[in-house]
Amino acid sequence: MINVFDIERYATKDGPGIRTVLFFKGCNLRCSWCQNPESWSFKKQLMYYKNKCSGCGKCIEVCPEGAVFLSEKYGFITDHDACTGCGRCADACFFDARRVVGQDYDIEQLMKVVLADRHFYRESGGGVTFSGGEPLLQHREVREIAERCRAEGIHTAIETAAAVDWQIIESLLDVIDLFYVDLKHIDNAEHLKYTGVGMEKILANITGISRCHDNVVVRIPVIPGVNHSEKTVKHMLDFIYRETAIRKVELLPFHRLGSGKYDGLGFEYPWASFSNVEKTECAGYTDYGRMLGLDIGIGAV
Repeated sequence: MINVFDIERYATKDGPGIRTVLFFKGCNLRCSWCQNPESWSFKKQLMYYKNKCSGCGKCIEVCPEGAVFLSEKYGFITDHDACTGCGRCADACFFDARRVVGQDYDIEQLMKVVLADRHFYRESGGGVTFSGGEPLLQHREVREIAERCRAEGIHTAIETAAAVDWQIIESLLDVIDLFYVDLKHIDNAEHLKYTGVGMEKILANITGISRCHDNVVVRIPVIPGVNHSEKTVKHMLDFIYRETAIRKVELLPFHRLGSGKYDGLGFEYPWASFSNVEKTECAGYTDYGRMLGLDIGIGAV
């Protein structure tokens, strides 16, 4: 079974044309600015919406594990270690203030979802995008779905941090039409500090993909306090230009749209004090990238 935490149909920012995006649950990075903290764990989790809650406490009464408790700061949140994801608290809530995040699918179920929109893929040049979390942690399932898509003439794309063994990436090179690869920093110590993972494997994989695949886009999230500096971004762009064959780069300015999810999970949001990064703040980065000869833009296109 494949654990997916969301399926977005009619998406337009995760590859060309109209797409279906499959968000795989589970990630081996812990980026402190992440907008999808519900993607980290492979387990099903309970998301709580405080603004919908009546305060009746029924969720506490029905939980067989005693995992739901009242937090002064967050409200009726869940101890995720104790929770089994049974969903009884969500079923008992009359106000839709609780939702199970993560659903198990088999290949046939996901393909049914994918094939429902093949007319839109055909008309728009779209397809399917594997995202997450980190979809490469379920690479065998990704390959099987990608093979099925290819047999149906459906374009495939993947969004990855590439923090896996090269053999995993290599196993998908022949079935993925477009790779989006994140580059979050260029300094190993800084990357380790903010994501929990070092850079060596990622940089090697980006270089390796560029030598084996001719349709790769590097995405750089521009994060205040992490990599939002002329020196750091220029160093990243220099690496892409000099060490890889990749010429397409997208800068993704930081925003706080996912901050409410942290509250719903009972997590502290580390970037609460930071403002969104405006596109105008990234103009100098695009100028430098174009000077190098990169096809660089701001925002997912």
